[in-house]
Amino acid sequence: MEPKQDEKWRNIVNSSGFPLQIGIAHQIERAWPGGGGWRTVLTEHPWRHPESAEDGFIDLVIEDQFRTQVMVVECKRVRDTEWFFLISKENPKPRRVANAWFTYLHGERKNRFGWQDHPTEPSSYQSEFCVVHGQDSKSRPMLERVAAQLVESTEALAHEEFAIHKDGTEFLRIYFNVIITTADLKVCKFKPEDIDIAAGEISKATFETVPWVRLRKTLIPRPAASGSEKTISEVATKNERTVFVVNSERFVNFLAQWELDNLSAGALG
Repeated sequence: MEPKQDEKWRNIVNSSGFPLQIGIAHQIERAWPGGGGWRTVLTEHPWRHPESAEDGFIDLVIEDQFRTQVMVVECKRVRDTEWFFLISKENPKPRRVANAWFTYLHGERKNRFGWQDHPTEPSSYQSEFCVVHGQDSKSRPMLERVAAQLVESTEALAHEEFAIHKDGTEFLRIYFNVIITTADLKVCKFKPEDIDIAAGEISKATFETVPWVRLRKTLIPRPAASGSEKTISEVATKNERTVFVVNSERFVNFLAQWELDNLSAGALG
């Protein structure tokens, strides 16, 4: 039997997110012990964004066996709760496209250094709204805050690696944003006409438990990126980012199914 004092101390330790972070890294190591798949390359990595000066620590950075695809991971442990992702379509189709940061250097030439869309597997539902029970309705939603900081940490890591490789040989890295959570992930599907405007409530909806979902929205305001944007809506669309939200028990399965469509020369040029 566990001593009472040890139980008390264990509960204190478990109130942090570190056990989940360590456990995820261990699962990856067990799933690919020979290094033929994914591996953890950084834990608790400090970052500072070169433009915003925001800073923090990245929980995990993992890379594929070819050392070209990287997932910047934030672990979020919650207890006995669900995250509801809203989709205002009765029969939504799973999405394959994800927004990722591409760095492609050819010698001293910077061919690609920024965000762009590219098809990836596994597909999933995509949403821009997440409801967390018990959340303060007057503050910025928790998931949006976490996702925004994650995106900044990904950009910071990309800049850090660019500084290391900018004078070297050909270098390709593709960075994806991932939140791993112990929350149950549920999709709430409904039709816009089933919203009671007087009450501001959905009158009819269907729910589905999912292993992962794409959260896609503008998380951080940025100025026009290329000059080709002619309206504020085009700027907003250009600034949309994809954050994969994955249930912790399904993360290894998520990695096992991961596949990036072949890159064309145009995607890197």
